Amino acid sequence: MKKQIKILLILGLFFLSFGGGWMHFAYHPAAKTGYGWVPFIAGLVSVLLIPLLFAFKKTVHWAYLLNGFAVIIGTITMAHFSLTIHAIWPDILILWSKFVIGRAIFCLEVYPMDSNPKVKGWNLIRYPQLGFWFVHLVLWGAVYFLGSYFWR
Repeated sequence: MKKQIKILLILGLFFLSFGGGWMHFAYHPAAKTGYGWVPFIAGLVSVLLIPLLFAFKKTVHWAYLLNGFAVIIGTITMAHFSLTIHAIWPDILILWSKFVIGRAIFCLEVYPMDSNPKVKGWNLIRYPQLGFWFVHLVLWGAVYFLGSYFWR
């Protein structure tokens, strides 16, 4: 059953990423503007590479990292897009469902089914804990804000 659940989650991640990539192309086609290539390439990585990496136990950590960082970068850039050009807040929530599915695949593959790991202190912000992602979201968001504020 664990293998079937993993396959279903990987398919869910694939279809969610494919739909997100399609929405990217609708918002900013790669051929019309130079900045449209970044979401296009990120979409290709999310659709083709990340689900493939999640399929193998040896590469699940790489998939988890790529998926999490893609969600963080997408969140920061889409929030900036929402504040300056056009509100796409629901798209950010859809993007975070991609993170949750990736986290579920990671936990299914890495942790035993009956485990309940206790995490205390500084370990809360170390990989692979959720605090790790929160710290990166806040710090990368601050760097992006400072860069866009001072580099006009």
